[in-house]
Amino acid sequence: MSRPRSLADDLRGRDDEALAALLRARPDLASPAPADITALTTRATTGPSVARCLDGLDALHLHVLGVVAAEPGARVRTEVIATAAEPLGRGARTACRAALERLHTLALVWGDAREVHAVTAVRDLVTDTPVPAWPAPSVDGEPAPDGVDDRAGLHARESVDRVRDLLETWAAEPPGVLRSGGLAIRDLATAMRDLGLDVTATALTIDLAHAARLLADDGEEEPSWLPTDRFDTWQQASTARQWADLALAWLALPRLSSTATERTQLLAADLDRRAVPVLREQVLAVLAGLPVGHAMTAEQVHDLLQWRAPRRMGALLASVITATLAEGELLGVTSAGALSTAGRALVDSRDAARIASALTPCLVAEVDHVIVQPDFTVVAPGPLPAALWRDLRLLADVESRGHATVFRITDGSLRRALDAGRDGADIHALLARLSRTPVPQAVGYLVDDVARRHGSVRVGRALSYARVDDPDALTAMLTDRRLASLHLTRLADTVVASQVDVPDLIAALRASGYAPAAESPDGTVVVRHPAERRARTPRTASAAATVRRLDDRHLTAVVRGLRGSSAPPAAKESANDAPALEPASPSAVVAALRAALAETRPVWLGYADSNGSITTQVVDPVRLGGGVLLAYDHGSQTVRTFSVSRVTGIAEADTVS
Repeated sequence: MSRPRSLADDLRGRDDEALAALLRARPDLASPAPADITALTTRATTGPSVARCLDGLDALHLHVLGVVAAEPGARVRTEVIATAAEPLGRGARTACRAALERLHTLALVWGDAREVHAVTAVRDLVTDTPVPAWPAPSVDGEPAPDGVDDRAGLHARESVDRVRDLLETWAAEPPGVLRSGGLAIRDLATAMRDLGLDVTATALTIDLAHAARLLADDGEEEPSWLPTDRFDTWQQASTARQWADLALAWLALPRLSSTATERTQLLAADLDRRAVPVLREQVLAVLAGLPVGHAMTAEQVHDLLQWRAPRRMGALLASVITATLAEGELLGVTSAGALSTAGRALVDSRDAARIASALTPCLVAEVDHVIVQPDFTVVAPGPLPAALWRDLRLLADVESRGHATVFRITDGSLRRALDAGRDGADIHALLARLSRTPVPQAVGYLVDDVARRHGSVRVGRALSYARVDDPDALTAMLTDRRLASLHLTRLADTVVASQVDVPDLIAALRASGYAPAAESPDGTVVVRHPAERRARTPRTASAAATVRRLDDRHLTAVVRGLRGSSAPPAAKESANDAPALEPASPSAVVAALRAALAETRPVWLGYADSNGSITTQVVDPVRLGGGVLLAYDHGSQTVRTFSVSRVTGIAEADTVS
């Protein structure tokens, strides 16, 4: 074989397997499919494509490439290997030879068995490449502490509970959407207080809910952040499946929640960094490469990635490493620097069902009882089913989480249950049913006292009014200096009007020690359900900055188009020899294309172009989705896209080779 004179000559001389290896390693070269080798060469030597490829090379490959590109013109292959291996020391020659072969596969260098050349764009991008440490850093890590999956299972359930608590709270009292599209700082502070979490865990909870399409802007004239209708479906799934949805959303989350502070405006688009999901996957890939049960510190991950992708090292990657380990710990993907079983399933498969199956054995079994104590705390000795959790969360505040969750019954929490339509008898019955021990007398007295006082003052709209049962109580309200800002006016012995809205009147009366309840126009107490409002679920989640991985069928079609081989006999036949295609409905076309994809066979397509003319051609289907068919067209010998809506008929093409 003659010596190649250019990269194009080199690529023409490669077999189909070598071309497929190039496209698999550099998928940007195949999207869209190049028409021929010349187009492939042009695309492979552009600065952005070469830079993207260099970003994925480790320190050894960059070192060898720097040796090739150090001087213009051809370099003798054996001299390149010797020059690259000399400063590395013993045992490096074999590694340098393998690295040079890999660079040839990537089309960053070209040549034959004797001489090699670097493509022009490489010389512009690879300068002053430092000599890397040798040998490469170890990827074994260190044994992780026992109980990785147990801790991960606990954190996984807590992350699901946090998202559920946040969205149920915001369903009743949704925060507003800023003009910038973010969340107000005061609403972040309120969420931290309501959830009892620090800013890191709260920010991660909010971002996960949004990324999983459980939280969205309702799009109203005065917009609010509300749970979506998808939240209701999500709640019906198992805890493991709920967590799988959150973990997949986190994997594609284009921001670092753990870097948020109390002054950060969450959910703002300017916090997104498209490189974050790619870098997060690199960090998780390092942990996935460890033996099961082994862990790495952030410093060890940094050193390994410094070797694997030195061009990507910088302040952002350092932040991503720290954030990934911290957020992964909170979420249950990692524990003590090691991937959990569910975390490995997340990295390996990206399949929600498989991830949920991996997590299920790690979750503690649910319990159906609690212990009510005289100090007004309620201890759940394990995770509660969702329905019981909602009932208990309505009448008590979460005080601490962990293997056992501690709730506290207060005047305010009982009023919340009474506002939602419960009465004293309902609360007594619920506590008696859930508690394994007799309900303490002090708790019963508190329930009775709050229930007796609840509604003794009733608030309606005048702008607003207050109606009381006892005239003396009304007199006390009128003389209470704390209520002066309400501008109360006596309308009758038991009724006063106010110049503030109903919610403000209720809040002011409660702050002053009264126990008002909202009243409807007919005089009945208003029942406030905490989860009524919903926003429409966004169509898609945020797209991560990743390149589509090419499957073997797509690669085969692209390589076939590059070769420009003579078309099969059936493709060369005239239109008169094509079969008569019966008109087919879109659903029939989709069904036939799916069958052809499953069986890997060609089909005849009747296709209407933009002018309304119908042509008939043989195609090999490659991928179907979004109303578009990607296929190899035997006639043009290229990979094309076809709109399914324009397909007029379809039939098998069994005679096509």
